[in-house]
Amino acid sequence: MMTRFRMTERILIQALVGAFLACAGHLSLTAQEDGPQRVYMYLNFYQIEGNQSLVAELKYRPDKIFLPVDNVSVEFYQVTDTNDVLVGEATTGEDGKATLLLQSSDFVTDTSGSIEFKATYSGSESYRKASRDVQLKELRMMVDAEIIDSVKTLTITCNEIKNGEAIPVNDAEVRVLVKRLYSNLPIFTGSLEEGELSVEFPDDIPGGHFGEIAIISQIFEHDDYGTIERHNTEQWGIPVSFIPEEKPRALWSRAPVWIIIAISLALGAAWYHYFLSISKLLKIRKL
Repeated sequence: MMTRFRMTERILIQALVGAFLACAGHLSLTAQEDGPQRVYMYLNFYQIEGNQSLVAELKYRPDKIFLPVDNVSVEFYQVTDTNDVLVGEATTGEDGKATLLLQSSDFVTDTSGSIEFKATYSGSESYRKASRDVQLKELRMMVDAEIIDSVKTLTITCNEIKNGEAIPVNDAEVRVLVKRLYSNLPIFTGSLEEGELSVEFPDDIPGGHFGEIAIISQIFEHDDYGTIERHNTEQWGIPVSFIPEEKPRALWSRAPVWIIIAISLALGAAWYHYFLSISKLLKIRKL
């Protein structure tokens, strides 16, 4: 009897503990939902045709889905050994991204030749504060486009600048793409060796009216250099005419004449029998 009582007591205690933990978890979740949302911040550096910019992206995750944090102010700093220097301020758009164009390249570098930037969001009643930093090295990219022995060739040269000295870059991945209307077309991917990469451009890429195409040479989101791009416009594509021309009749454009005649006769016969039936019914009614 005593053993059965102890078992019942143990079951009751376990049930009470489980109920208490469930209530505590529910209260904690409710408090978390009612409080400011946690903000996830990402910081990237872009150098497009020599124009440098910092892009901070802010997101929050209410229901296991990341959503952008829009219309909030983000401050950008350069981090030095002594203090943080304010570089500028930008507001996030509908995509949660705040872009700051860097007006000057005279930034302080450390002993390794790196420049450190930081983006901060001070938070609000709806979102918690967040910050992110990125450490970069200065990189110069040059692209030469020429025809060597009837082969269209791109020569890409990348040098890291350290204390005013150009040092060839190794093992950085370079992508070559062709600009298209909705997305860029990948052409080639390879790694730099001694700061250089040679690419044979294909001959079967459609271009503009005179064969012109926009070529993008890119290092994408590198840990040390960020995203670097150089653009070239060359007449290396297949000319494509955009002048409107009358196409021959076909089922997928303009229907052939015999189909138009056949459908017209069929519809005419159907309407003839329709009116004939109505006239017969009216004659029957008069009788």
